[in-house]
Amino acid sequence: MVLAAALAVRLLSVIWSEGFIHSDDHFDTIAVAWDWLHNGWWGEDGYLRWKHQLSNTIGRFPLYTLSLWAEMKLCQSLGITSLGGMMYVIRFFHAVISLLPVWAVFEITRRVTGSIRWAIAGGLVIGFHFALPFLGVRNLIEMVGGSLWGVALLFFYRYRDDSKVKWLYLAGFMTGLAWMIRFQLAFAVVPVPFILWWETRQLRPVLHYSISVGIMILIAAITDYWLLGKFGASSLAYLSMNAGYGSLYRTIPMLYPVLLLLLLVPPFSLVILYTAGRPSFVKRHLILVGSTVSFVVIHWLHPHQQERFIFPILFALLLIAVLALHQYVKDRKTNLIFCGWRRVLLGVSLTINLILLAATTFAYGHKGMIEPLKWFEANAPAAHVLFLQPEIKRWVPCEYGGQGLSRYYVRHWDDLPEFGSEFDYFVLYPKRPGDLEPYLDSLRSRFGPLEPVFEVEPSGYDQLLHVLNRNHNDNYAAYIYRLESGKVP
Repeated sequence: MVLAAALAVRLLSVIWSEGFIHSDDHFDTIAVAWDWLHNGWWGEDGYLRWKHQLSNTIGRFPLYTLSLWAEMKLCQSLGITSLGGMMYVIRFFHAVISLLPVWAVFEITRRVTGSIRWAIAGGLVIGFHFALPFLGVRNLIEMVGGSLWGVALLFFYRYRDDSKVKWLYLAGFMTGLAWMIRFQLAFAVVPVPFILWWETRQLRPVLHYSISVGIMILIAAITDYWLLGKFGASSLAYLSMNAGYGSLYRTIPMLYPVLLLLLLVPPFSLVILYTAGRPSFVKRHLILVGSTVSFVVIHWLHPHQQERFIFPILFALLLIAVLALHQYVKDRKTNLIFCGWRRVLLGVSLTINLILLAATTFAYGHKGMIEPLKWFEANAPAAHVLFLQPEIKRWVPCEYGGQGLSRYYVRHWDDLPEFGSEFDYFVLYPKRPGDLEPYLDSLRSRFGPLEPVFEVEPSGYDQLLHVLNRNHNDNYAAYIYRLESGKVP
């Protein structure tokens, strides 16, 4: 029942939550897989191609992107050739993967509490948390890696119940997979061997888990040698690339603590913070709490911070919330629902969550960047199109336009005089609404009279981000024109 309910919400996101959020979940995932689909895996050096990077400088283990390629290959075999169509299938696969932590939290909660009601509550928290359907269907390695880490946590609890070594090997296997998808999950793993030793006072569990993780790391390193030409190339490149990163984005000083409180939905998140911080709870759930704290603190200490970096640990954080509330209710012999002030706080947070769930489930990211390209593929697949975006420093997800579209870009005003008059369409991205006419004047003086074809209004999601941070988030309103004498090819 819980899985079916969680899937139902995610299916809505499969249909309606289109586009992408951050540039990485298109240009370093979908775009690379799309390139492999049409141009093959191998570059001139005989190793895996990744855009224009040298094979030994690729800073991502290619497992996840290869899985996207496999999904695209499946779509091709079913007769789905447009990226817009493929994305429904790809989002569906992600929706299924995002059910893993629903199952894991349900099982862990049932085992810890001995209550099917609390297990249902835990599963529904993951199933209906406002951000999880929206984020779970996207090409975010943070979410996929976090889902796998949630299953690893389940195996740790299974080992705690019966001390069977097989659970440590399964936990190590899932840890390795999660790390292959999202390298930074290693930050959550750092304290786990020490905690295993502390709780059992034996080295044998530490060795079993470490051997399993080590085998996965070895497999990744050998795969790098085969695909990239160097043993452990992607891990070494990633470490080299990120070691010197400073602060690339302006963020608030307490970004991650504030973000985590918001993700737990205030005001009730303050109650969760109190209950989860009690020594009796921490002592009982050392691996869960220790790995989560380690992940957050190490990310917090690094100068390069982005909000999406915290997503892999969101499932663990929500599990902590459920288990901490259960232990608080049990220890205090109280009732969470019928206590007056807690009931009010919980009611307010649930209401906020449901409102946000409805809003995010139907959120479209970068709509103005994608819809014009989908229109061209359907109506003018061989057109010559000029994208005018001199004040918006964003790459266009051209893969949505198909293979036959000829695309040209004006990313600086100085580029405009270089072009001739061979264009069928013009796509304009003015920084501000009042800039549209000056943009049109510049094109008219260069190419002649223009007529509007259609325009794409920014999605509600894009508008919200634009209002929150205008300097970093454009609204992506798109205006499509053609020459008055032009005809659809």
